[in-house]
Amino acid sequence: SLSRWERAGVRVQKKINVYSLCCSSGGFATRTIHTKKIFDAQWCARYTRAVIRNSTTFLRPLLWVALVGLLLNLLAAFAWLDNAASRGITFTPAPQPIAHANGPQIGVNAYNLQFEVEQAKVARTLDMARDLGARYVRLHMPWSDVEIHAKNDFEDRRNAERKSAWRKYDVLFAMMAERGLEPIVRIDRPPDWARPRGIAAPEWQAISALNPNADGPPDTFADYADFVGTVATRYATQVRYFQLWNEPNLLDEWGGVAPDPARFLNLFGQASAAARAANPQVVILFPSLAPTDGLDPRGPITDLEFLDAIYDLGGAATFDIMSAQAYGLGQPPDEHRYVAPRRPFSWRRPLDTRIDVSRLPLLREVMEQHGDAGKAIWISEFGYVSAPPELPQGWGPPVSEEQKGQYIVGQIERARREWPYVGVMNVWILRWGGAPPDPADPTAYFALVDQDFNPLPSYTILQNFLAQPAVAGVGAHTPGHAAYTPTTSGAQFRFEGTRLDLIGTGTTGVAIDGGVPVKIALGDTAQPAARGLADDIHTATIGGATPEVLLVVREQPLGWLWEVGAALLLLALAGAGTLAARELGRRR
Repeated sequence: SLSRWERAGVRVQKKINVYSLCCSSGGFATRTIHTKKIFDAQWCARYTRAVIRNSTTFLRPLLWVALVGLLLNLLAAFAWLDNAASRGITFTPAPQPIAHANGPQIGVNAYNLQFEVEQAKVARTLDMARDLGARYVRLHMPWSDVEIHAKNDFEDRRNAERKSAWRKYDVLFAMMAERGLEPIVRIDRPPDWARPRGIAAPEWQAISALNPNADGPPDTFADYADFVGTVATRYATQVRYFQLWNEPNLLDEWGGVAPDPARFLNLFGQASAAARAANPQVVILFPSLAPTDGLDPRGPITDLEFLDAIYDLGGAATFDIMSAQAYGLGQPPDEHRYVAPRRPFSWRRPLDTRIDVSRLPLLREVMEQHGDAGKAIWISEFGYVSAPPELPQGWGPPVSEEQKGQYIVGQIERARREWPYVGVMNVWILRWGGAPPDPADPTAYFALVDQDFNPLPSYTILQNFLAQPAVAGVGAHTPGHAAYTPTTSGAQFRFEGTRLDLIGTGTTGVAIDGGVPVKIALGDTAQPAARGLADDIHTATIGGATPEVLLVVREQPLGWLWEVGAALLLLALAGAGTLAARELGRRR
């Protein structure tokens, strides 16, 4: 009734027992075994060799299996290191410029600015955004703050004084234009009249009890589309960029019911079409998705799964730019892990995949898998919380104000070096506007400026960084990039990389870092202007024909090692696996 392996073990054990008796007898006739044979020293040696040979035959398959296991672990470790060193990093970009990605350019989230009562405070907030060096201001326009009481009713009767609900937004956009600031307008939060069925639903009652700031879709999607079209028409000369909705993969933003990509795309598609019909010049941003692992009951679908479903449903044509969140969660900006141990640790969910600093490349992979690599990603919100350690909050370990500024700058530099598809990066937040914050709300600790308009150290650090001349990172850039500066004799182009190629027509001369100019005949394919440079910031002085595309490349250090190393490990694994299978087959 013993198995094959158990019978083999019994045979080996018997041989080892005989061997032990041989050795203890010193080669003389002292005992008899089985056949009462008298052992001598010569027979003992022969039997010892036989035991070793038979034992080796038995152990050989196990050794091959162990080798296969070792190689699998090495391959896993190699893949982990390769992810950190290479995944999501662009070294050699495509030669076609990506629309709306001549960046990274900096914006700020003007939190609650629409609820600031004093116009002087609005003006001062926008002055500080301009003085910081920001070019964009992301502003929330709640639908419920404009079309308040009924459809097509834009009068604000919430207070004793009746007034146009548009008035404050008219003033806001005029002030932004005066300061050269470009608004990015987020529209969501339906008024109560637009969702009586949604409000009456038990799911809404449950989620709003947990989160008073929860949101949900209107009962009739066309009402939202009509409002978006009205806004796009009214501000056709002042507002070009619209983000329609926010975080639709959360129950908190979808009325407490399970997020539904198909239903959301219906809502989003109608609103996008209405905005484009009202003003063909608008640029539609897909809403930021909450980075989730799909294990939280209030975030049951990950951002990656939700976006994948949107593409499968044909949603690519409904937007021009992808939005993303990139909160630091206390991690340094050069964190390249895509999975990390959960803090605090949980046996149920030991690994945390919500690594927001490196989440952007994962969204980009979904876009590329669906053939949508020609679109830019704008970061709607990124920043770090500097809350007191004793304040409960879910944004990762708090950082100091100095760290906050350094980490924000570090994220901008990383985007420049690794992500050529990033356009605008909006810091969360410039200042808490409106009524003072609840002391228990950690949001105020993201701010660069306190409520009394005192700049915090993070503001000064970011301001000093943005005051430096612009630098183009890896990517295909046009002469419209801020790092391309026309001069009386041509232009100067500051870039960070190891190689510069040019595309265009005519002949131009290029000198790198004040060196000897080199003449280049431009063409439809990339022509080398400089190669083998240090991976640092350089200045190209260009004289002659203006290039149409300036292609900045960063050659990966020891890039061949990752390809060769992976190939060698796979070959070794295949060989060891074959031999292990053969040995196991022989034992049968």
